[in-house]
Amino acid sequence: LSSTPQQPSQPPAFPDQDPDHEYESLAVGEKPHAYYSPHKPKRLWPPDMSKLSPKHQFRLERKYRRRAALKYARPKWMKATKLAQWWVIGFILVYAVLFMEWDAKGGPFDEIRDSIFAGFKAVFSTPPPPAPTRR
Repeated sequence: LSSTPQQPSQPPAFPDQDPDHEYESLAVGEKPHAYYSPHKPKRLWPPDMSKLSPKHQFRLERKYRRRAALKYARPKWMKATKLAQWWVIGFILVYAVLFMEWDAKGGPFDEIRDSIFAGFKAVFSTPPPPAPTRR
């Protein structure tokens, strides 16, 4: 037993920091690929679809379709586009009902237009001054 505590030797965090680590597939002085992994992958990707059963092909296609839909989903863009479309539709409807001149005979929305503008006039105009009273 030694009186000085010994530090356990820790393996280096990255294989290229270990001078004794050898890469079988690399030439001398060549750096490893950025995504090098010492572990072998479980499956070869992309798979050879001709060797797979139709059921397994369908599963892979469904999985890929789902992942692609999640990756390329743009919820903020979709929401902004939808709001812009509804705003344009609403603006066109309001313009058609309230401001558009349909023809000389009168439009289908004349009664609605008159009642809405009368309401606006009542709300946003000042009342007439009171008449002078005689005593």
